[in-house]
Amino acid sequence: MRPKVSVVLTTYNRDSVLPSTIEGILGQTYEDFELIISDDCSSDSTQDICRKYQECDRRIRYQRNERNLRMPGNLNAGIRIATGEYIANVHDGDIYHTTLLHQWVSALDACPKAGFVFNAYRVLDADGKERKIYREPLPPCSPGSVVLEEIFFKRWRFDSPVWGTVMARRSAYQKVGLFEERFGFCSDVAMWMRIAECFHVAYVNEPLISLPSPETLPRKIALMDRDLRRATARMFWEARMRHYAGQPLQKGLALATHLIHVAGNRLFFLTLQLRRRLLRKR
Repeated sequence: MRPKVSVVLTTYNRDSVLPSTIEGILGQTYEDFELIISDDCSSDSTQDICRKYQECDRRIRYQRNERNLRMPGNLNAGIRIATGEYIANVHDGDIYHTTLLHQWVSALDACPKAGFVFNAYRVLDADGKERKIYREPLPPCSPGSVVLEEIFFKRWRFDSPVWGTVMARRSAYQKVGLFEERFGFCSDVAMWMRIAECFHVAYVNEPLISLPSPETLPRKIALMDRDLRRATARMFWEARMRHYAGQPLQKGLALATHLIHVAGNRLFFLTLQLRRRLLRKR
């Protein structure tokens, strides 16, 4: 029998934290799942680690790409072989509460129209202590249009309330397609907005995922990267135009708002770059 849940764990050259991540998934209170480890052709000991775990737990399916696909190619590779009704996307290095899968499944079961579920996030400092919790003013189940208009489209820095770790319905991916490679590492943001255009969104207002400090687990991307900023601005623009299609007045207002956000975003990063340069000279 197929499991109800497929957990797709994407990994690349993080053998130092991969075992703890795998243990965190295998130790979930919800047990009806398969764990697909999608290895993006790592050059460290990732393959040996995964094969040892695979020998010990029949729920694990290890897949190694023949070449580096990067994100989202690696994630798409894992999703393509997933068999569950619900598909969870998780990352190497993050820390997962033992009830994460259980609460995600319960949230989607309770909100049949939801295309995906996400939760509050806890950010840790270099010592592993809580630095901040990111929450959203959302009920357990919301129309996707509300999430787009009241949450996504009001974020002038083009950041996302939904990070890369969610559980989505297989039917949502079947309707909107997989992650778009043209948006690179931030393609997950475009995906959540595409799904929200067609489905409700479920939310768990508990910090079920803890994110280590960049000092202990370096980011895979540079937030200051110009191409990344352009890609995020582009995906927000496309989401606005898609959402307000057939509504000339709202579309015009959305255009004006988007341009204001672009200007504010550029000014913010220019100021940040100038500040860093001044600090280096001191």
